[in-house]
Amino acid sequence: MVAKRIFPDVFTYNTLIYGFCIVGKLKEAIDLFNKMILENISPVVYTFNILVDAFCKEGNLKEARNVLAMMIEKDIRPDVVTYNSLMDGYCLVNEVNKAKDIFKTMVQRGVTPNVWSYNIIIDGLCKIKMADEAISLFKEMHCRKIIHDRITYSSLIDGLCKLGRISYALELVDEMCDRGQLPDIITYSSILDALCNHHQVDKAIALLTKFKDEGIQPNMYTYTILIKGLCQSGRLVDARNIFEDLLLKGYNINVYTYTVMIQGFCDKGLFDEAMALLSKMKDNGCLPNAITYEIVISSLFENDENDKAEKLLCEMIARGLV
Repeated sequence: MVAKRIFPDVFTYNTLIYGFCIVGKLKEAIDLFNKMILENISPVVYTFNILVDAFCKEGNLKEARNVLAMMIEKDIRPDVVTYNSLMDGYCLVNEVNKAKDIFKTMVQRGVTPNVWSYNIIIDGLCKIKMADEAISLFKEMHCRKIIHDRITYSSLIDGLCKLGRISYALELVDEMCDRGQLPDIITYSSILDALCNHHQVDKAIALLTKFKDEGIQPNMYTYTILIKGLCQSGRLVDARNIFEDLLLKGYNINVYTYTVMIQGFCDKGLFDEAMALLSKMKDNGCLPNAITYEIVISSLFENDENDKAEKLLCEMIARGLV
């Protein structure tokens, strides 16, 4: 470029810095940023936002705060994107209280939070089981006339489900639908998981049927939740029927789903079935992980099937899983 007497400007640098950041080359991004300064090309808020977001995604909040300090020093006002990146960064490292402080600072400095600002904090609060505070923010959005989107609802529903507040979660699903924010498979999977964890498997099956009728297709994670719930409720035959139906339909069953079904067999003392499925998963190109082996080996030892257990233990060691 320079050889052809075409000189890079702020837009060129922004594009290159962003490119380095999205492939995880932050050192090269910072080198470009420093070169930009040396060439008297003034970075804009977008330039700083790229770096803040990249450091936050790496969990390096100290460097992200340093970039923020540099912004302020250069009299460039952080915007809602800057603050959202910082809040998201703190939530990613489970420092939700610091994210809340950033939220307050943003408001105090006259920057209006958007739906994504609220989504970040609501999701962070739900992940640390502070659903009531998340509900307060959810209501505050309504007062500020900020429209909840699918992510807002899904985060709150998941948080409520993990606390066993299923009725309230289902009310929010109805509210979602009324407001034109249709639930997706992630939303429904959260409720399905809660129902199964609270031994309400029949309600979980009814919900699965309902959303399939609405055209929402379950994924492997959804089916695994149901298989696990059925196994834990003593309905191994039903769990096995669903599992075998998935095999017949050509689903790409993952190690987690195989492990759940194997555990179901082991819990019922059906070791021949567990061993057969262990063999089948290997034949299907799905290698057992350490958890799969540990479940089978522990169950075999507990039931004096020591030879089989030792054979699997040797196999586990040979694969470097111990």
